[in-house]
Amino acid sequence: MKPRLTENTFNEGLGIALRHVRHEWLHAPDLILVEKTNLLAERNSLRPDLLITGKGLQPTIIETSFNARDADKDARSRLGRHYLQGNIPILATLALHIDPTFRGLNTTEDVKNVILNGARLRYALHQQQNPQPDNQIRRWPDQGFISGSIFDLSHFLTSEALPKYVLEKVAKDVALKIRQAGVRFQSSVAPTVLDDLRKVLQQRTHLTSLHTTMVLWLNAILVQLQLHRDGNPVTENLSVLHSLPVLPRKLRQEWDTILQHNWYSVFQPAMTVLQAYSSKDLRGTSYALELIIEAAELIETSRISSQFNIGAELFPELADDRKESAAFYTQPATAELLADLTIRNSDLTAENWADPKVLNKHCIADFACGTGTLLRAAYRRVLSLHEFESTTGNSALDDFHKNAVEHGLIGTDISPIAAHLTTASLAIMNLKQEYSKTRVGWLVVGGPKALTGSLEYLESDHVTDLFDEMGSVSVGNRETANTKELTVADNSVDWILMNPPYSRTRGGQAALDVAGMDEKTRSECQKRWGKLIHNLPAIKTAGMAASYLVLAKKKIKPSGRIGFVLPLTAAFAPSWKRTRAMLFEEFHDILAIAVLGGKALGKQALSADTGMEEMMLIATRNHSKTENLKEKNIFTVTLFEPTNSVGQSAEIARSILSTKEQIRRSGDWRPLKVGKDEIGHIELGSIASPEYPWSQLGTLSPHFYVSAKHLTEGRLFWKDRCESLNLPMTTLSAVFKVGPTHDLIGYPVGGNARGAFEIHELNEQDSELTPDLSLWSADSDTQQQLLVQPTHKALPRYDRRVPQAEQKMRQTASTLLYSRNMRWTSQAILAGTTTKPILGGRSWTTLQHERSEVYLGFSLWANSTLGLITHWTQGQRTHTGRSTTQINALRAIPCPDFSELHGLSHTKAQKHFESIRRQRLLPANQAYRDPVRKAIDRAVLDILELPPKSIKLVQELCDLWCNEPSVRGDIRAFESKAEH
Repeated sequence: MKPRLTENTFNEGLGIALRHVRHEWLHAPDLILVEKTNLLAERNSLRPDLLITGKGLQPTIIETSFNARDADKDARSRLGRHYLQGNIPILATLALHIDPTFRGLNTTEDVKNVILNGARLRYALHQQQNPQPDNQIRRWPDQGFISGSIFDLSHFLTSEALPKYVLEKVAKDVALKIRQAGVRFQSSVAPTVLDDLRKVLQQRTHLTSLHTTMVLWLNAILVQLQLHRDGNPVTENLSVLHSLPVLPRKLRQEWDTILQHNWYSVFQPAMTVLQAYSSKDLRGTSYALELIIEAAELIETSRISSQFNIGAELFPELADDRKESAAFYTQPATAELLADLTIRNSDLTAENWADPKVLNKHCIADFACGTGTLLRAAYRRVLSLHEFESTTGNSALDDFHKNAVEHGLIGTDISPIAAHLTTASLAIMNLKQEYSKTRVGWLVVGGPKALTGSLEYLESDHVTDLFDEMGSVSVGNRETANTKELTVADNSVDWILMNPPYSRTRGGQAALDVAGMDEKTRSECQKRWGKLIHNLPAIKTAGMAASYLVLAKKKIKPSGRIGFVLPLTAAFAPSWKRTRAMLFEEFHDILAIAVLGGKALGKQALSADTGMEEMMLIATRNHSKTENLKEKNIFTVTLFEPTNSVGQSAEIARSILSTKEQIRRSGDWRPLKVGKDEIGHIELGSIASPEYPWSQLGTLSPHFYVSAKHLTEGRLFWKDRCESLNLPMTTLSAVFKVGPTHDLIGYPVGGNARGAFEIHELNEQDSELTPDLSLWSADSDTQQQLLVQPTHKALPRYDRRVPQAEQKMRQTASTLLYSRNMRWTSQAILAGTTTKPILGGRSWTTLQHERSEVYLGFSLWANSTLGLITHWTQGQRTHTGRSTTQINALRAIPCPDFSELHGLSHTKAQKHFESIRRQRLLPANQAYRDPVRKAIDRAVLDILELPPKSIKLVQELCDLWCNEPSVRGDIRAFESKAEH
């Protein structure tokens, strides 16, 4: 009888296979210990199946079993125990359920070969989530096991070995040390000194320049410690880091010794500011350095130095101008997801991935690189693919690193310190390898030519690199002169990953304001921006992100791929219409990803501190005109929860890509799964026109979206039922004359003068006889009925510069008004009716028709469940619980053509309106339990001559719509449905 494979034999084969995945494990086999005893400190500890270690890697255990329950039990039991060598706690373990097919193998060699040839392994993470006393443990996925290759398993293991809370705690403690160091120095010098130092660092504020200085010193000290730990002879003497007081002069001498060899981008800027600070206040500098050394030692003793990216973890917390400029920092988990979706294994052959010169022959760019989080993620992605395909030794990794830093990674930014941290963070990913100049540059904003940073690439292949002004920090060796030009030819980049600034020139966001320039220069830069995008498919009102997307199209190779983090407005706003059209014209395989409304804010946002909804966009540049299909297809992914770790992101990316291929031909939708957990869904749909928003993005129920799409086309659809609305479907602008935006009507008293009128709130003495009344603002307390009252009065401007404008605006008055800024969670009505014609305003826009009887039927429709849903499909969903609609988008909102109603239906509409107009409605997101809303729904069905039984269909759609996170807002708003 053929012997059955034992778990021990499987474990030996798995260990050998793992050693072939990473060069470090291949050349140091003892880093993977299989079936060894006496590894854990606790008494009576069973031996772990596999214990994996490595440079900077938290020790991790894999427990295997042919029985899934036993694998989980054993993996969980190892958490919290300590690896004897260093007494290091085990914070993460993997449970690996051995597939029964392995039973048919005989030897360790057989197991190794089958695994390396692509056998699917089934694994799950057990990880400590909180320190004592909570000792909370999570399993991911909650149910079932991830299915992946040995490559996937190794990446997941190394990414999840260290729980996120450990990194966050150290980052918080280090940030505190940095702030204390800044305060310590600031307290001992005069404000004029701080201003001089701010100019050295070219920062906007004293606070930012202080924090930046401390980060530069911390970065240099960490590299110094790592070089010493690696046995590099240039750091033989570390006495200055362990003596008090710290002598800045001696520290500069040690850094200068290192500079004689390399790592110029790390140490030269630190040297520059150390000289500037110590010359102003030697004692204050010494005291500040003490705290920075304490911060560096905190990172080192926490064993997280290899995973601690100063730019990603610290700079977002310490910079003070990112919100004003709408320049945000990409979360590491977001960067991993975007990198894995953009750079795919199928892009190159195994032979090309194995080539150490892969990032000499191919390149990656980020034209708004910030502190380099996306470039680092892209580097790691390509490195892991290279390692898996290459077994030529560590020298190949050194060559890979040199080619990547010198040639393959292109980064530009308008912040000198952000660009420096990008260069430094890339350089220290392999401190054994020296390098010369890089392709990371600091670009001009402002100046005599009012330049715009990376957007200058829209006009030229090369731009000026300012790094020479800070000691050539973009080069690796002080003997290598910078060319002062950073050239990126059109159609030359293989992969572009970006999280561009979202800023525009209104809404509190000042485009091109990060350099702290004066208003005149900023205005000139904005004019220059407009000139650069003139006749290109981007407009300034879309914000700068659209312009960077056009830039990416210009620089990406045919068949190259772009991956962007964008504001969710890119999917909905009319200002993005031309840019969306460009995407469908120039790209294919378009993938848009969003997280359910409100779930991806705060610490779990795609970018730090945006406070707004965002999306990811991945698309492949057409290789030829034939790829521009007439049918404009797009894959849309909705994730139920944001990803918050690098390992999770890699697995989610694999799920997205594999599921996408399953539905490519079906034109259907499928759930996304990791293990047995449903983490979201993916749909393949077509877009009839770029004018239409990508409404399916971010929806909870694909079934509901299908019905909503049918509704916009004039059909009441659910499951196997489909009924025509009996009126042709058109748009608001085809039925009504849509009124002007509020800027033309006027301005609130005390604001900037514009438009025809000065707007004042109504008071008790005002009456309906007041000449010019306005429904200017939304008021959820008073606007709860179909019949509404004016909120403001309009008085002619005191300067009366354009008298004819008053009469022109009066001609737009109407008794029917439509909401532009619908807040589903508090506002009850989408359309309001008044007893006399009035003006619109900031929140309301007038609708006019030559036959007033059309108003009543439309008012009922707009406030019915069907009208609310139709509006929701078109409105922006950038903030949960709201639907903002610009005037142009409002004009395109679908609606039945109520001008086609016959006389009897108009009579019905008037009767229903009169009976309902003064009844109070609940907020729109509570439509499912609102008796008045249901009465309106029945009235609309009657007017449209649909059978009364259709009300059940409408109620089902209402329940689904109210359950959409973008509608319900706070989930508590829907909890009362259970009682209902």
